[in-house]
Amino acid sequence: LESSHHFIASVPALSRSPDPCAATARSALSVLRFASVLLHPHCHTWRLPHSPGIVRPSALLIRRARTTSRHPRVRARKRSRVDVQRPESVEIDEAPNAAMSLTYPYPLSVAPMMGVTDRHYRAMARILSARALLHTEMVVDAAITHNRDDLGHTRFLGHAAAEAPLCVQLGGNDPGTLAAAAALALGHVGDACVEVNLNCGCPSDVVAARHEFGARLMLKPDRVREIVAALDRVCAPRGTRVSVKHRLGTDLSGSDYATTRAFVEAARAGGCRHFALHARAAVLAAGFSTQQNRTIPPLEPAVAHRLVADVPDCTFALNGGLATLDACAAHLEPWRGLPAVHSCMVGRGAWYAPWEVLATADRRLCGSATHRVATRGAALDAYLDYADARFDEGLDVAEDALYRPVQYLFAGEPNAKAFRVRLHDEVRR
Repeated sequence: LESSHHFIASVPALSRSPDPCAATARSALSVLRFASVLLHPHCHTWRLPHSPGIVRPSALLIRRARTTSRHPRVRARKRSRVDVQRPESVEIDEAPNAAMSLTYPYPLSVAPMMGVTDRHYRAMARILSARALLHTEMVVDAAITHNRDDLGHTRFLGHAAAEAPLCVQLGGNDPGTLAAAAALALGHVGDACVEVNLNCGCPSDVVAARHEFGARLMLKPDRVREIVAALDRVCAPRGTRVSVKHRLGTDLSGSDYATTRAFVEAARAGGCRHFALHARAAVLAAGFSTQQNRTIPPLEPAVAHRLVADVPDCTFALNGGLATLDACAAHLEPWRGLPAVHSCMVGRGAWYAPWEVLATADRRLCGSATHRVATRGAALDAYLDYADARFDEGLDVAEDALYRPVQYLFAGEPNAKAFRVRLHDEVRR
């Protein structure tokens, strides 16, 4: 393994395509197919890949590959408090305070993440978990209505039926356009789509400042009510849930509990009965990046628990700072004298440690009697069968999109970093 050329020379049949780019991608895929054999001796039951020309590596190469590099630790960011504007008191029609009686069918969900939760990542996530709710990347309403003849593209609503249960997240600020986009999305995704979510939490400059949706909608609760009502008119006849993903508030609107509650009540008046709360404020006026907005504003998970108590006819999912199943389990139980939330939504934790978050979630949180897949090797094997099928169909995005979902599959295991480096080197080559 000292040179990738030595390895590729041993598998000439991989270059069966006349296209050099396709041949390179095939080579990288084949490296991925048995790289974990070389780098992870615990996968000793691995089956040989079906691609012709692949040979079992020699013992000498295996000994050379078994280095001691480990997955690098993720350094914790230094957090600071953010001063946000506090609005005047908001009058709210109090709902009766009652014990939690509603249930939400998905105790765990994977948050929508741009550049992450595309169809290939969702295929990998579904291999690991059968019951977690998966989200698409946010799709802008105009992108759907303007590309109605190409919705199967990975950039839009490309999917497989096996990804169910699936939630389609939409972005936009016009009720009519969003309703039209929801109708097209439901028609294209079909029964795999169990929920349509409105993005009211994205703080990026392009989304919130330039196009005035995402977190900017938290400044316009009446508009959100109109949007939710329009979405519900489309989704309710199909039995599809409408939900809203939002933040505590913004530095422009305020982010105290009264502001959050008033926003929830506005969406509830439009027909929304499920909310995914990212328990941080969104900072729009200070030039924060998206990454800063998901790490610097302080977390206030108690707000989600208070909403469960104060709005008993709605369900609430907690998002933000949940990177492990232990953290999720703590909030799915009564928490500091407040009722449990109905669901937990994991974001980057499901990207950087997919095995730890998703592989045992079905049994631990979702009531399943068994795990979906027994070993990381078996999960990688199943994903590579999926990747081979995508190659046969033809890719509509860059080849590296197929490799990204598995680069952290071995996170925490010996030689995980060597696995990622080897994979990236082959993709670049």
